[in-house]
Amino acid sequence: MKISYKILLILALTLFLLQLDYLFADIMEARNFVSAREMVKDNHWIYTTMNGEIRYQKPPLPTWFSAIMGYLFGTETLWALRFPAALSCSFLILYFYDFLKRTTQDKQLALVSALILCTSFLVIFIGKRATWDIYCYSFGFIGIYYFYRSFQSKGKDFLSFSLAGLFLGFSILSKGPTGIYVIAAPFFLGYWIAYGFPKIKWMGWLWMIILALLVGFSWYIFIYFTDHQNFVSIMEEEFTARSNRDVKPFTRYFSFPLQMGVWAIFAVISLAFPYVKRKTPFPKAYVFFFGWTLFCFILLSLVPSKKERYLFPLMIPLSATTGFYVYYLLKNQSWKKWERMLTRFSFGLVAVVSIMVPLLLFVGLKVKMSIYSITFSVSAVLIGLYLFRQIGKVFNLQNAFLATICFVASATLLGIPIIDDIFTNNPNHHSILLKKESIQNSGLKLYGFHVYSPEIWFKYGEIIPDIDFDNPSKLPQEHAFYFISMANENVEHIQNKMNEMGYSIQFIEEFDDNETQSGKNNTDRKRIKLFKAERK
Repeated sequence: MKISYKILLILALTLFLLQLDYLFADIMEARNFVSAREMVKDNHWIYTTMNGEIRYQKPPLPTWFSAIMGYLFGTETLWALRFPAALSCSFLILYFYDFLKRTTQDKQLALVSALILCTSFLVIFIGKRATWDIYCYSFGFIGIYYFYRSFQSKGKDFLSFSLAGLFLGFSILSKGPTGIYVIAAPFFLGYWIAYGFPKIKWMGWLWMIILALLVGFSWYIFIYFTDHQNFVSIMEEEFTARSNRDVKPFTRYFSFPLQMGVWAIFAVISLAFPYVKRKTPFPKAYVFFFGWTLFCFILLSLVPSKKERYLFPLMIPLSATTGFYVYYLLKNQSWKKWERMLTRFSFGLVAVVSIMVPLLLFVGLKVKMSIYSITFSVSAVLIGLYLFRQIGKVFNLQNAFLATICFVASATLLGIPIIDDIFTNNPNHHSILLKKESIQNSGLKLYGFHVYSPEIWFKYGEIIPDIDFDNPSKLPQEHAFYFISMANENVEHIQNKMNEMGYSIQFIEEFDDNETQSGKNNTDRKRIKLFKAERK
């Protein structure tokens, strides 16, 4: 079986770097983009802010990347703000390939595993979003790649240790020590089980650790000493919030193979340790990645806060174990009966979904006719028919494997604009942006009254300072001004409160900035009311 490395390179760059201007910014991205805009406009590169307020909850490296792109292409240009995150995910895929190649000395196995990682659902979903996660995990993996290279070198290998320390430091500077916990630690434990404890190169290890700590905690240390009170207060609040937020049992993560998308069935089988270890030509390497997967799952499960996106680092070793099993199937056609049935079922399921795409789009979802919907429908049907042919009487697994990759690629590139159109379906959508020009032309400033909506802050493109009646320094000094409140605030209550402060209030209009009609993306956070206030 021969698969060209060029396929991986082109696929990674195409999947992650194209169609970045579709899908509205979610709350995680909006927080990052608002801070990035204020870095550029207000020169807050070290003392990071969000909507004019100090924000030290997250380290600034991801925001710096978005801010640089915003400076070059505009702070409201979505594709530019997302580009660095997508590029970092592309590098993760390419480094993963080289990691597997070094571990097994088999280019084809490395390509199979990397193609699986590249087309996994959660990797695509996270890799095209400009959140802190993708930087943390990409830099963390690149760091352990260079650390692993030092195991194989005979000399001191100062370069590998330096690059390992640098990228591990970048990982810390992206999301704290998360990457060390869920990538570096499971990697090291998995390696220890498979190959034994690596030979310690004391000077190299010490240099790597010092460099990682210096780079990773440089911002934290600087802020601690230069803005101590605010920093400590925010860290205490963040720790308390994380301890009580999204607490779920460890069973929440038992469905983690489903995050592999089209490879889910193979991912489950790849975790049948005794069987796959006996079948693969690389048993030690398989033990290494299986141990990595197991320890990663355990460490993630120990964290009280649980969300599906936190499973991203688990996709890295799981793609490797899945690759070992799929590669065995590709190289050895003498499968057991149950293997042939499950393999046919897995690819057959993809084929059925492919052929049903036009029905799902135009009948089920009632999608409008467009170049994307028509092209995706035609390509999906052709891929589905081709897949059925390949899993027929003469089973061609390589062609079925590549056809599945083509389906994922077409679903990503052609499907994202369709999904964007589906999600933008709120008939009540009425954005505050419609009033922005009028507010600006009035010469009056816009404030917020107990408003927390990063998405609206990002869309509006300017700081909307919050009014705090208990803090005189945060009360407007102007004679007249506009302000917004959350839609669930009682108008009469606001009017009474403002009257007590010496203002007459005029309710103007209610806005709904939700792009979607229902679901978790439809939130009260995006519904606001607009008022005009004047001193009596």
